[in-house]
Amino acid sequence: MSGSSKRKRRIKDMEVIEDKKIIKLLMEPTRAKIVFDYLVKDSMTVKQLSDVTGKNPGTILHHIQKLKEVGLVFEERTEQTQTGIVQRYYRATAREYRMGISEMVQATGDDTTKRLKSIIRSLSVYGIDVPENQVGEAVEMLTALISCENELSSRNLIVNEDDLDKMPSSARGDASRIMRRFALEEDSQYRDLRKKWHAFLRAHRKGV
Repeated sequence: MSGSSKRKRRIKDMEVIEDKKIIKLLMEPTRAKIVFDYLVKDSMTVKQLSDVTGKNPGTILHHIQKLKEVGLVFEERTEQTQTGIVQRYYRATAREYRMGISEMVQATGDDTTKRLKSIIRSLSVYGIDVPENQVGEAVEMLTALISCENELSSRNLIVNEDDLDKMPSSARGDASRIMRRFALEEDSQYRDLRKKWHAFLRAHRKGV
């Protein structure tokens, strides 16, 4: 088996998706599975994706084209088999994606807002009871905190990408988490937002 090489494209450590159209595109379950379950981990062909998802190759190719159009997937390489068939391998443009929380609210409307409100209300099982008239305020604070975290975490902290590619995936993940946490702790805006959020939670904790 021989391969036709292309100039190697760098894969981002983490990317925040802020385009509302892309967020809506990923609401389709098969597209989300292709990106988040498979192509963030390794490059795969349409046939391989068809086998693991149980979808026919034509459907997978259609989804791949849609994902390529918005820049979430690219053709990493091609390989020619001994029978002359050219296999195209696709890969996600980042190792991890996060949805921009504000953009998700705008793209999905009430669904995301309801989910955030549900999260706030569910804190009652941990003894934090937020009055109904303050749930909106809590959602605003949580949205700001998540948005800031996403922005900081998506900054490129990698200075040696060649060595990163050689690391086991578990080591890459551990190193990434350490550096993202470091970036958060170093940012004064994030610390202020977190301090405000924690103060809000403490104020509504039972027995305090």
